[in-house]
Amino acid sequence: MKPILVFSVTLLTALMLEAIPFPEELVWFRPEWALLVILYWVIALPFRVGVGFAWFLGLMIDLLQGSIIGQHSLTYVIIAYTCAVFYKRLRMYHPWQQGFFVCILVSVNQLVDFWVDHYVVYAEPTLMIFMPAVMTGLLWPWSFVILRSVRRMYAIR
Repeated sequence: MKPILVFSVTLLTALMLEAIPFPEELVWFRPEWALLVILYWVIALPFRVGVGFAWFLGLMIDLLQGSIIGQHSLTYVIIAYTCAVFYKRLRMYHPWQQGFFVCILVSVNQLVDFWVDHYVVYAEPTLMIFMPAVMTGLLWPWSFVILRSVRRMYAIR
């Protein structure tokens, strides 16, 4: 299977997971699936998947969630660039330690999204905006194992 097809299938799966409706009480606990997948691919294959891929996925998330066009693209590009710069260092850490770094990066995503929402539609300030970052960081080790096995199964290098 060609690498672009594997990337596309994993990102399409992430988009479908993003589209799953959550109950009103649990909406703060929704992980950032698309960002989780893009982070894995940027860390694993930084020369194949990078800022352009993150930008495109951010546009897809904007269309899916009905947010301002470019809002998620901006944060995904910043985060993908950060991971591309530090990918060698990140690879040295255990997946649980990488999960902490992922939590910090997703927190940046949540903070920038909140700022944009606050100035456009006046979102109410709360610390719960960081809960998706915590959930994404906790899911990182399992996502890492699943995506790494997919990458190895199709011999993507």
